[in-house]
Amino acid sequence: MSVVLALVIGLARPPAAYVTTGSAKVPLAISSWCWGLQCGAPIASSSKAVVVRRGATIRAELGFTPTKVTVAVVGRPVTTSTRGREITWRATRAGGLTLRVANAHGWVIYVGRVKLR
Repeated sequence: MSVVLALVIGLARPPAAYVTTGSAKVPLAISSWCWGLQCGAPIASSSKAVVVRRGATIRAELGFTPTKVTVAVVGRPVTTSTRGREITWRATRAGGLTLRVANAHGWVIYVGRVKLR
């Protein structure tokens, strides 16, 4: 019974997300979430940064298709484009990255860091 419960709780966790630049795939940390009937707030910090040139396209890949997306860098919103499970935007500033995404299953806040070279 405990194996089944662990499996159900594990499935309730939101899918992983990544930021890709063509040459690198950097995992985003999950800050907080409510997915299905479970919620959590691990308040994880991102251990790696995505490094891009100013003006380059940054692409986030989600494990689900969002219905609502908000992206901010250094707390300031950025203009995004969403196509299926991908969210893209132009790298105009460096710093902390926050992706707030939602769909019918729930919402997730992913965090990361952007460095410009």
